[in-house]
Amino acid sequence: MKRSNQLITAVLVVWLLPCAAFAQYADHRNRQVDSLEQVLATHPPTGDDLVTLYRSLMRGYQEINIEKSMDYARKCIEIAIPLNGWRAVYEGYWILGIDFYQLSQYDSAMVYYDKSIQAVDQMRRFPERYKEHDVDDALASIYGNMGNLYNIQGNDHQAIEYYQKALTIFEKYDLQESQAIAYYNIGEMYINMGNYEQAEINYVKLDSIAHQVNDSLLIAYAKRGLSQIFLHDEDYDKALQSATIAHEYFFTHSEEEGIYKVSTLNVLADIYLYGYDDALRAEDYARQALALLEDLAIPREKSKALRLLSAIYLKRGEWRKSEQTALEALAVDDSEPANTLALYGVLAKAYAKLGDSDKAWAYFDQHDALQASWSNKNYQSSIREMEVKYDTEKKELEIKRQQNIIVQQNMQRRWLAAGVAVCVVFLVLLWYMLRLRTRRNLALTERNAALAETNATKDKFFSIISHDLKNPAVAQRDALQMLFDHVSEWEAAIAHEYCGELLQSADNQVELLYNLLNWAQVQTGRMTCQPETFNLTQKLRSDISLVRKMADKKGVALQSDMPEEVFVTGDAVMLPVVVRNLLTNAVKFTPAGGTVTLDISPASPKYIISISDTGVGMTAEQVETWHAASLQREGTSGETGTGLGLIVCREMLEKHGSELHVESEEGKGSRFWFELSVVARR
Repeated sequence: MKRSNQLITAVLVVWLLPCAAFAQYADHRNRQVDSLEQVLATHPPTGDDLVTLYRSLMRGYQEINIEKSMDYARKCIEIAIPLNGWRAVYEGYWILGIDFYQLSQYDSAMVYYDKSIQAVDQMRRFPERYKEHDVDDALASIYGNMGNLYNIQGNDHQAIEYYQKALTIFEKYDLQESQAIAYYNIGEMYINMGNYEQAEINYVKLDSIAHQVNDSLLIAYAKRGLSQIFLHDEDYDKALQSATIAHEYFFTHSEEEGIYKVSTLNVLADIYLYGYDDALRAEDYARQALALLEDLAIPREKSKALRLLSAIYLKRGEWRKSEQTALEALAVDDSEPANTLALYGVLAKAYAKLGDSDKAWAYFDQHDALQASWSNKNYQSSIREMEVKYDTEKKELEIKRQQNIIVQQNMQRRWLAAGVAVCVVFLVLLWYMLRLRTRRNLALTERNAALAETNATKDKFFSIISHDLKNPAVAQRDALQMLFDHVSEWEAAIAHEYCGELLQSADNQVELLYNLLNWAQVQTGRMTCQPETFNLTQKLRSDISLVRKMADKKGVALQSDMPEEVFVTGDAVMLPVVVRNLLTNAVKFTPAGGTVTLDISPASPKYIISISDTGVGMTAEQVETWHAASLQREGTSGETGTGLGLIVCREMLEKHGSELHVESEEGKGSRFWFELSVVARR
């Protein structure tokens, strides 16, 4: 269910301008982008200057032409990545996320927000270029927008999670006003969830900071939120005090904030009607709210104001007016359970007084059904919060337990040290006991390492599914949509080139699926090593032909130097997969004009199978760590990859008692090789 976004955030998606100034602002934007377009058409810059121009255009068009904004964002990303301009890449993905958000394409928006986080991670690799506070500022912007995205989709728990992440950054730099806004957002989410206790905690923190920075607007937001909580708790005196402060600010200091004016008026009407039995003042506030709503499209607040009037009519015995007003309120909005529940109650009582027992019972039944459903939803929400709280407390208890174990072990070591002075025999006995404990700890360490590796495997598996499969698929869908929308306008050559890029993307996904399936089969034990004696050369010929086609298409020479017969003992399925993956990787990271060579040489009593290339190579750090984690790099023609192929190769070779070795130098190419035992020719 979509909701109207009533939040203020430290990282607003779009700055909203007063209506009177918007036309002038838009005109200024148009002149600005026209000027930039003129520069691009007459004196196009290159390198970082071109990236800067694209950044200005994507931002300039964002509020006047979303399609052009998205187009320049993609161009900015394409140019910035080879230049390691990761801030521009982050901004490009961030703008795309905002644009899709504005188009209500929330899945696509989330994909690009994820990509912007990945770009921020790349910024961390260049601390001399991107300071820590720049990286944190970027993350806070993304987290705030992701919180807004989950909020608009009605996912309050996820919205709170990302607002909390943004809050952590604000607290790190003691950004008080930003902290206050984060507390406001989190409080609003807890109000939506019906968790008034947590909502009050956050509004109290907001109120404290608002007074520290002496910000009247923030104080009004805090008091408005607290008045809702006190009203729910039936503490009408406190509710009235807070609502009065909020009302005074919104109506005497602000020309904007229409939604908060209406909300505060409705709260005051509720307080006077149910807290002080003053129907006259309650009606006055409700009618003031309706008068403001004539110029504002806020269905939820209008439904509340009408609900208050229907309750006042019911109290006065004006049954027909009460019925008509309640029905109008339901027609306006029935998305808020508490308001709808109250309206069902009013209608049931009104129809009972009007003598229409059928309708009265019908609304009583709807009232009971909604109350049961709402209670169950709140119960499930509470259970989820309790589970999160339990997991957190469990982790804290585990940390304390480990600390206690360490303290106890230290005490035991002291006793052992003291025992050395007592007698040699006792020393030997203690040494023996310590040796047994060390073995046990070593066994536990090995077990924990195995569990950690299993968890890492699982995490990698889900990471690939959620990002490396999902994101390209969404991107392909968007690209196909663009092709579908514009193919009639494009020349044949452009359409053909675009289709070629889509085909290459599909090929990359197919390769990833093959690697993922092979890896999953190895991990789950479904692919077992079944050794047999076979001619490796014969098995490889078809694979070499397939890879040569890919190499020829890219302009890379593929050479092979191997005997006619190479008899080895191993799995006839796994070993060709290893060689094919290594050849494919070599072609991927070799630019046009380069060479990839497959060499099989006897080195009694073994064969050495090596695949070398003249490609981009790897850094010394990547050579040192490739076996511990996958290498996610783009190929020389923009081919995507997860590094999963090398992991599959390594694990398949381990099942043969062999090991994958690498020799590489950045900019000069790489050589991967392994050994297999020789089998006499037949």
